[in-house]
Amino acid sequence: MNYIEKELGIKYLNELLRLKVRDFYSYNKIISSLLKIGKNIPIFITFDIIFLPIKSYKAYDCIWINYRMISSIIDKNKTVLIKFLNGEIREFPISYNKLNRIIKDAEIIITYFKKIECESVIK
Repeated sequence: MNYIEKELGIKYLNELLRLKVRDFYSYNKIISSLLKIGKNIPIFITFDIIFLPIKSYKAYDCIWINYRMISSIIDKNKTVLIKFLNGEIREFPISYNKLNRIIKDAEIIITYFKKIECESVIK
């Protein structure tokens, strides 16, 4: 799945998160308090599914982009053109810089979950 439209949004993400014994609001609270990421928090489902919100999750037109499905990103000033691994190309209403900040936050979250996974294997 390349992205999720708002219609599915939080409900779908919550279902995915519950498979991992967490829910959307608890997840956001944990990430914001532990990792100090407060805005547009990427949602880590698995190492292959990480959703990047292009706006606040409360926004009526928030779209969630699967970070792992992105092939390339082209800056179009106030929007970005994203090419996905399956060849689909779509323009999203988010600046290149903001998307890069969200991607950097996703990388912090991925590193955090890798650390947890390594610690659980060692124990």
